[in-house]
Amino acid sequence: MELGIAGRRALLLASSGGLGYASALALAQEGVQVCVSGSDTARAEDAAQRIGDATGQPAVGLKGDLSDPANMDSLVEAAESAMNGPVDILFANHGGPPLRTALEVSQEDLVAQISPMILSQVRVIQRIVPGMQERKWGRILMVGAAAVAEPVPSNVISSMFRTAMAHYFKTLSHQVVRDGVTVNVVSPTAVLTERTRSTAATLGAKKGLTQEQELARREEATPAGRLGTPEEFGATVAYLCSDHAGYLTGGNWRVDGGDSAGL
Repeated sequence: MELGIAGRRALLLASSGGLGYASALALAQEGVQVCVSGSDTARAEDAAQRIGDATGQPAVGLKGDLSDPANMDSLVEAAESAMNGPVDILFANHGGPPLRTALEVSQEDLVAQISPMILSQVRVIQRIVPGMQERKWGRILMVGAAAVAEPVPSNVISSMFRTAMAHYFKTLSHQVVRDGVTVNVVSPTAVLTERTRSTAATLGAKKGLTQEQELARREEATPAGRLGTPEEFGATVAYLCSDHAGYLTGGNWRVDGGDSAGL
């Protein structure tokens, strides 16, 4: 299927690895010029190089430190300069927060995570969206989680902050859709990434299981009987960015192998 987004420009936050990288690669495969960003400049540049080598599309890697919202202004400027034009597609993402239960989470945990998970995300959106509205085309996506739909007992920070951002996205979607801008959440569950592996190691240790044993248990518990791949997540992102998806907005799109109990 021709997605109609060749030549568009995309800025992807926290995309030097994992689901962010998979999404950048999927977009580049569709002819989108991508800007990969992350807290480690060398890693972001390496990711961009690998995407460029694999697709033949120009890709750039930039430092994007989400710990301070003010950094988003310089990131957007650098991205638009490097891509020779404004951002058409914004992929909002951040590193996974530490696993905490409701009684374990500390004030320090919350303070440390509010900038990367909320404040910086809102800052970059507010910087980019007005231009999308003027041009009458734009795509904004956020990496969600199972916690968007139902609380995850072992990850209260994700449950709190990702849910807050999902509601922000829903509110924004109503305000910009008439300008040709769509706003969506893409929520993975049991998609195999390094974050999935590290989480399995942490949770498995509490049960006396190895990382591989916990992953196998999780895989068996998934209705699909397997873990998802980053490529499947990236393909979903690419479609939601396409011209065909102009009427799809304000949704929480689950890439979960049927794992969620709710509709």
